[in-house]
Amino acid sequence: MADGIAWFLEPYLIECVTFARDIDPVDLASRLGARPGQLAHRASADDAVDLLAGDGVESVARVGRAGDWSFAVEYGDAVGPTATGLGAVSAEGVEAVNFLLTPWQPPSMFTYYRDRNHICSFGIGEEARRWGHSPDVLVPALTEVGVLPAQPDLREADAERVRRLSVLTIEEHFRLRLPRTDVLHGQLPLFIVREA
Repeated sequence: MADGIAWFLEPYLIECVTFARDIDPVDLASRLGARPGQLAHRASADDAVDLLAGDGVESVARVGRAGDWSFAVEYGDAVGPTATGLGAVSAEGVEAVNFLLTPWQPPSMFTYYRDRNHICSFGIGEEARRWGHSPDVLVPALTEVGVLPAQPDLREADAERVRRLSVLTIEEHFRLRLPRTDVLHGQLPLFIVREA
């Protein structure tokens, strides 16, 4: 059973996750840069981090599926948040959503691509500043829950509530799920995405 996605706002659990609708997890890993024919092995989050400590590996992804969406949790120099990475993931009409989670340097970022087109991006907690070909695609939903219009000078507890509402709105809009136990404590197929 898959959880929602708002749990990943807790700092330092994961740094980058890319979702792709209606493709399988192996295809997602391939679009992120995994070599053709690479055999995945099941690995924990700690295994992924340990693999980065060795020579020659810059980025790995642990992949899975929840509902209509495949997901890739990336470790190391992530490909998913780049224009090239999301362009490749979203090729051939695929929808792709990426979250780059940076609690050490806010804001964390949300990006949505479809068919190689950058549709919408914004910082979580900074939804009033949006960009992409259709930057307002989530404005009605964000307005309905009170994230927009933005309220300047929020206390930290209120700002945290707004960030959570923003992610919950994205979750609901796209019907995204990410299985917390599997990602944090389980074994998922691991692919090397980028080598030195």
